[in-house]
Order: sequence, then C-alpha cells, then structure tokens
Amino acid sequence: MLRDGVRNEAYRVALANLVKPGDVVLDLGAGTGILSVFAAAAGAKKVYAVERTDTARLARRLIEANGYADRIEVLQADVENVELPEKVDVLVSEWMGGFGVDENILAPLVMTRDRWLKPGGTIVPGIVAALLAPAEIPEFDASVAHWRSRPHGVDMGLIARLTTQETFHTQTGLVVEDLVAAPQVMWSHDPYTCTLAEADSPFTAKLSFVAARAGMISGFVAWFTAAMGDGHVLTNAVGEPDTHWGRTLFPVDRPIEVAAGMPIHVEVHCDPSTAGSCEFYWAVQVADRPLEEHDTRRARQERTLDR
Repeated sequence: MLRDGVRNEAYRVALANLVKPGDVVLDLGAGTGILSVFAAAAGAKKVYAVERTDTARLARRLIEANGYADRIEVLQADVENVELPEKVDVLVSEWMGGFGVDENILAPLVMTRDRWLKPGGTIVPGIVAALLAPAEIPEFDASVAHWRSRPHGVDMGLIARLTTQETFHTQTGLVVEDLVAAPQVMWSHDPYTCTLAEADSPFTAKLSFVAARAGMISGFVAWFTAAMGDGHVLTNAVGEPDTHWGRTLFPVDRPIEVAAGMPIHVEVHCDPSTAGSCEFYWAVQVADRPLEEHDTRRARQERTLDR
C-alpha cells in the first residue's frame, strides 16, 4: 500500500489543494502517518493522526523524521473513544477496500464526522461509488480447474468448491476487453450526508447486464471510484493504472459460456461483520440457467466442520 504511487499521489495532490494554511486536520486510521505528513506539508497548523494499532509508534518516528512532530499529534486510540481538544476543518481517511465499503470502515468515518468535523468542513475523499461487471479471467479459471483435475491422483474437488465461495483481491492485469458487459454502479456513498444507520447496514445490489460479446464469465469484478474533492478521481477500475487494491472477484462455480445479447443477472450482498471485515453473498443467473448462489459464511462453516 505504501508503495502505491497512484493512491499516495491522489491523496497528496488532494490535500495540497484542499487544506488551507491554518487548518486543523484529523487523519482517521492514520497507519504510518503518510497522509498526516501530506496535510502538514499542505499548511495545516495541527494534524491529529488517529491510529488504533501499534503502528502508531512507527507513525511517531516517521513524522519526527520528516520534521512535523511539532504539528502532528499521533493518538493511539479507537476513533469511537478518542477525545480531541477541538473540532477539525478537514477529515481525511483512506477507508476504502477493493470496492469501497468492504473493509467496514464507513461507519467509523461517519461517527468521526459527526463528532469532530466542523460545520462546512471538508472530507477527503468525497463520494465513493462501487461498480461491478462480469469478466473473463482465464488465469483464475485455470487455477480452479487444477483442483478439479485430481492432481497427483488426489481428489481435490473440495478445494475448488471452497475457492469459488470466497471473494478474491485479484492483481490479474485486466483490460476493458476482458469485461463481458459494461460495468454498472452497485451503490455509492456521500460521506457528507451518509447516516450511521446506512453505513452500518448491509449493502445490496441487484443488477441486470446484457453480454456485449460472446465469451466466458469467470465471475464478477468490482472496484471503486472516489471523488477526491479537487476535481480528480482515485480509482482501481479495470483499464486504469494498477493499484495495490487490484480488483475484487466474485467467482462463479465454473466458467459460464455466453453469447452476445444474453441476459446476465446478479445479486450482491456485502454485510458488515467484525471490525475491518464484511461477509458476502452473491447469486448469479445467466439466461435460463439455474440460479447459482455463493456465501462466504456458509463456506466458513464448512471449513470448520471438522475442528
């Protein structure tokens, strides 16, 4: 993540454009503090870097090494419990998972906004949308087929079945031509208006695609677009420069052959679970084929049956 130049530069430029001299900034989930350094370099008079893990210790050292210890205060605390001496002008956070909400950090962001952002304050990033499209990924199909091929004479079909019941952050170098239909928006969230109830509820989408070409569907890939507030967009979309996010893949059991014009229906659920994670359900129906369902909870239960 720290080597992701696309991500880092998008935040650096946005903060340089949006932080005004004298602003107070809160960096939510500060990690090593790189966004806090960007904010201080942009002219913030004070930055509160809130990080709940022991990475806060590293952040203090990194901030001191860059000469900003006098302006950046690292607070190792859960954001729900942290206490600040003042409200802030800018709230910045890199809270997005592979398609935005899947790391379950939107609710903490909303709570932080309600507690600490001044009226009229700025949130970076702004609107984050999640998109989905059916895709053909021969490398993934080959990896699953391997487990069904009785490697070394051993029946490994269970591995194939469990593999297709999980989502994957794939770094496969996809191009637009790998998509079987044009992407559609699953949902989007405006951090200025999103309620806590909305942020903490299951995210669901029912989409209908039409195959733009003949091909095979390996699954559905998801990504996000994030409006950075300065006219620029940060995204891990197919066809855009690579990022550490890659794309999230919702696989199907076996590659599904489609013809141009064929209808493709999918339902996706992203359910907030424990801190930093979600559970997923997706159901796929192509033309008149039977409905195909996937559930990460069910797969996890199957894995624990023999424990």
